[in-house]
Amino acid sequence: MIYCSPLIVFVKNSPLNPISFYKRTTVICLIMLSREGIIQFLANLATLSVFTYIPYYGNEIGLSDPEIAFAAFLYGVVAFSSGVLSGRLSDLIGKRKIFVIIGSIAAAITIFGQIIPYKFEFILFRALSGIGLGMFAPALVALVSDKGEKIGNFSAYGSLGWAVGVLVSGVIGLYWIEGIFVFASLAFIGAAFIALSLSDEESGSKKYKDSVFVVFWERKKIYLALVIRHSFASAIWVFWSLFLIKELGANTFWVGIIQFTNAATQVVIMTKYTDKMNSHRMVSLGLIFSSIAFISFTIPQNFWGIIPLQLILGLSWALLYVGTLRFSIEKSLFDKSTAAGIITSILPVASLIGSFIALIITATGGSYIEIMIVATVATFITFIGFVFIERRPKTISA
Repeated sequence: MIYCSPLIVFVKNSPLNPISFYKRTTVICLIMLSREGIIQFLANLATLSVFTYIPYYGNEIGLSDPEIAFAAFLYGVVAFSSGVLSGRLSDLIGKRKIFVIIGSIAAAITIFGQIIPYKFEFILFRALSGIGLGMFAPALVALVSDKGEKIGNFSAYGSLGWAVGVLVSGVIGLYWIEGIFVFASLAFIGAAFIALSLSDEESGSKKYKDSVFVVFWERKKIYLALVIRHSFASAIWVFWSLFLIKELGANTFWVGIIQFTNAATQVVIMTKYTDKMNSHRMVSLGLIFSSIAFISFTIPQNFWGIIPLQLILGLSWALLYVGTLRFSIEKSLFDKSTAAGIITSILPVASLIGSFIALIITATGGSYIEIMIVATVATFITFIGFVFIERRPKTISA
């Protein structure tokens, strides 16, 4: 069997090439032989499909903007706790496969539960979904790192899943908005079945030496940059689908196209560049491109203008996320799940903080555009601070 990248293969002078008069043909490759990659594909397909349309669905069943933000806050608390705890247990116990399976099953159940069209039940299951979504990711990243696979390529499976998921769920949402949650739940069930076949080598858990705090503190600058950027980005995402539909005239299908453009850009950058670049430089570039993307969102008067801006956004996140992930786990010998768990926990914490930011701005009469302006300023300041700290001369102790 031939290994195939999750994104693109170039076919040269192949007798099987139906367009043989071209010297080089771009072919989208759907063969994914990495089981961890397939799980990452399905998990992100499910997660981002739901996250994209949760604000719109919440609005449809009668939640106010503050209630939507509150649901995101509860999810962030649960997912953070689950990510840190399960990541550490995965390193201690050494059976990472179990965490991937249990996390996928829990995510499938709680995502499906969100179709109950009542406020309390929706908020409850939204919060509980953080258990499974926080649990499977740290162990899965550690399994990939233990096998020596490229983190950029692995991350690209997730972005590819996002790209496919938002397109499919965008079509589903035109006819049955609850079907998006059913679709996502089935994807997680598929991920759980595939996880049963994973090989689970001993992770060296008995050799770990660092506490969670030490692991975090050694990487605090790069983690803090990720927290700030993603917090203010999450303030935008809290109402993103509502902004596109209510303010710019899109429907669920075009929301899917917009998100697909972002995700497809991530796939290209992750597979072709992020395993070659310096991780700190990637974080710096990710921050500056993020600030450019956020301020650009305030310009278009309709959803068509948002589509090309997703190229900048996709570039920014691919560089920032993979740069942070690579630096974190490559620095770890025996605490890879802990390091990855901190990162995967940072994302829901950032969502939590972002929901507060969005809540405060909207509760005081602010608009979606004002959220984007605040996000731009905060991210640019973070970029300046990160570059300054990295270039500051290091003191040498006697």
